[in-house]
Amino acid sequence: MTSDMPPTRREVLTAVGLAAAFLSSLFLLTAALGAVGRTDLAVQYTGGWIVGHGDASRLYDLREQEIIERQLFRREHLLPYVHPPFQALLLAPLARLSPVKMYVLLGLINVLLWLLFQHLLRPYTPVPRNPYRYILLCSLFPPLWIALVQGQSTVLLLVLLSLTFACMKSGQDFLAGIFLGLGLYKFPIVLPFALICLLSRKWKLIGGVAAAASLWGVLSIIAVGPSGLRSYASLLFDIFKNPNDPAYWSMRVWDEMPTARGFFTVLLAGRVPAICINALLAAVSISLILLAAWRWRQEDGSGGEHSMGLMFAAALTISQVTALHLYSHDLTLMLLAILLVIGSSQWLQRSGQRMILLACLVILYAAPLYVLLLKWKAMYVLAAVLVAFALAAISLARKADLPPAQAIPAPLPAGGDGVN
Repeated sequence: MTSDMPPTRREVLTAVGLAAAFLSSLFLLTAALGAVGRTDLAVQYTGGWIVGHGDASRLYDLREQEIIERQLFRREHLLPYVHPPFQALLLAPLARLSPVKMYVLLGLINVLLWLLFQHLLRPYTPVPRNPYRYILLCSLFPPLWIALVQGQSTVLLLVLLSLTFACMKSGQDFLAGIFLGLGLYKFPIVLPFALICLLSRKWKLIGGVAAAASLWGVLSIIAVGPSGLRSYASLLFDIFKNPNDPAYWSMRVWDEMPTARGFFTVLLAGRVPAICINALLAAVSISLILLAAWRWRQEDGSGGEHSMGLMFAAALTISQVTALHLYSHDLTLMLLAILLVIGSSQWLQRSGQRMILLACLVILYAAPLYVLLLKWKAMYVLAAVLVAFALAAISLARKADLPPAQAIPAPLPAGGDGVN
């Protein structure tokens, strides 16, 4: 939008409302078409239903899960519930609603969380300055649409990570760790990030993560008891030991995972031994994690305050690409990484790194590309884009710091809005 005058508050609120209405239409249409049973909500509903209505200690009994899923959703294939016990406990009250009502309620909560995310990140994202462009940047991200349609909880993790960054920025590392630890319901993503923080010696933050993890541990015991925890550990071990078991088919759709594991498994399976693939995966994952931790520690030691957003974005991206499991809706977290990168002072400089990041942004925002990649079962190729994004962000952090950008620019006089 080009205008001689900045938009009024009413105009901005109207734009936010229209964006929220658009996002709400995605899951409302899914509910109206009767397709809720084909979304990921079926798994979450099953877990909450078992804890709320049945023997919670059997939460990780696959036979019990299959019976309930078929009764409630008439699914042909079991989607095993492998989330932590505390998540099922928190979902149990919602599972007393019908699946459609729970789906719509969670969808509305996700839209509200998206609005909160925009508010939280705006002080750290002065670019784009125009509020309409900022709203478009936050709402036109395809993985966000997928998360809303699937009834996923990724938007909540997006908010928790945003709070983590905001607390770190203000020097409240212990509180930042608590927010990060609250996101352990998606531990395959959170644990690599926590490991990067541990290796970069962010001790207070790790203390906060431990405190939140302790809370989740207590709630897990309340939810399923010691026997249920043992069943959960046994299930995770069995998935790791027997990944080709037909019961775990949804856990090994590597072609749908934009991770290093998905990338190497699809490209090399059948060509080289599995042990070589695992060794290559371990080497790449460890190298990326160590690089992020080393560079972040260097930036902290040199007082690189203006590089914190870039290093946080790089660490978050690496946490996704090294995760054991990551689906297309989990890429919603890249929205935080993108906003932190374009909100950095280094972004204002012309550089090769910025060109690489711009190319990554074009790819990640290309909605038709996701349709094609999902159809062709080639989501794994996005792992290369994530790695390029992370490495470019790390390299950009090494640029000479510019004076910090203004948080939210004051309304400008007629004649333009500067950096758009």
